[in-house]
Amino acid sequence: MNKWVGVGLVGLGVVALGGPYLSGTEAETQYYQAIESLNMQTGITAVSESYEKGYLGADVVTIIKIDGTELDEELPQEVKLNTHMSHGIYSVSAITHVVLDEATKAEFKEFLGDKPPVEIVTKVNLLGDASIVASTPEVNFTKEDSGETASIAVFQMTVDVPSNHKKVKANISWPGMSVKGEGGDVLNIGKLSMVQTGSQLTDYLWTSDMSMTLGSISGAENGQKFDLKSLKFSSLTEEASAGRINSSFNMAFDSVKLNDDEFKNQKLTFSLRDLAVEEFDALMETLDKLEETAQISDPQQQAMAQMEQFARIGQDVTNLLNKGLKIDISELFVNTPKGDVNGQLHLEQPESDVATDAGPGVLLQTTKGNLTLSIPALLVEGGTPEMQNQLDALIAQKFIVKEGGVYKTEATLENMIINVNGMEIPLPPLM
Repeated sequence: MNKWVGVGLVGLGVVALGGPYLSGTEAETQYYQAIESLNMQTGITAVSESYEKGYLGADVVTIIKIDGTELDEELPQEVKLNTHMSHGIYSVSAITHVVLDEATKAEFKEFLGDKPPVEIVTKVNLLGDASIVASTPEVNFTKEDSGETASIAVFQMTVDVPSNHKKVKANISWPGMSVKGEGGDVLNIGKLSMVQTGSQLTDYLWTSDMSMTLGSISGAENGQKFDLKSLKFSSLTEEASAGRINSSFNMAFDSVKLNDDEFKNQKLTFSLRDLAVEEFDALMETLDKLEETAQISDPQQQAMAQMEQFARIGQDVTNLLNKGLKIDISELFVNTPKGDVNGQLHLEQPESDVATDAGPGVLLQTTKGNLTLSIPALLVEGGTPEMQNQLDALIAQKFIVKEGGVYKTEATLENMIINVNGMEIPLPPLM
């Protein structure tokens, strides 16, 4: 009996001593895989500046460089991250902070004190399952001499990522913020929450189910007031059949108020159905290759490479449309002080066997669609002279017609002919 107890104790010792080594080795492997994965994204370069690994932990410095063309000029194009990893028996935990340069640190010190602007806590077990929690600090700031105030609640985002990338879960929770400027301008944002689950289907497509709500946004600037109440947004992307997906989203506002004008019960429902997965991936891969041509230094070689990718895009688009798809705006509704806006749109490309080298334009011969749109006349009349001239031109060409107090458009597309309010317009052959 004592012999087996001794063996058990030795086994526990091996696990206790070997666990941190194994988890640390796995953490280092996962880290460099993440660096490699980031560098595969266009416009992003990830560099490991240092990786000081010990037995029970590691200190890591990572630099993320972002192509300036991908961002607003005022946003930083390089982000430095400091991470401390702790190697456990069965898992690794890491705490990451954004490192600010001295000028930015001095600028934010008045608001944040010594608190980091963002903290990311990551836990990964030996199976590769990860939990990531990103949060910002609470801010309560008052500037006595100017009357400026800021009250910003803790923003927290949680992401759970299983090793097989099935059912990734994300949650966002933020009670909101209130800011008052020196001149009396104010901005208030109410509670924001989001829940999303997703599974990676291909390199470019995920199935996903998401819902988001925003309680309110209100503000005042230079005498102008804005007030939004209850934004709701939901989206769903799912496999429809073998090799195809459906995707849809719904957006609604209870109210948007601009000064004294209030727009109520705004709704938009959009869907994309029967998208061919393989052909969509091929198109996305070609678009990635087109972006990569920007890195070619020789102008002549770059031009030739771009021409080649543009030709492939035409082929990929034709292949995708050959498989057929449907696009719908099944509901567009806005209640305005001057009447309601209503609209619907349907476009359908049937599956066909048009040759790839025939070009996307040939597919228009089988494209079908219809559109209805009605707008209150009072909403568009009485504008600037330029707007009125444009309105008169559309009426003269019968692109819109007036019925009572409403402007309407009804259009259909079939057999390369667009019928707008009873007027037929043949489409010219494209290629």
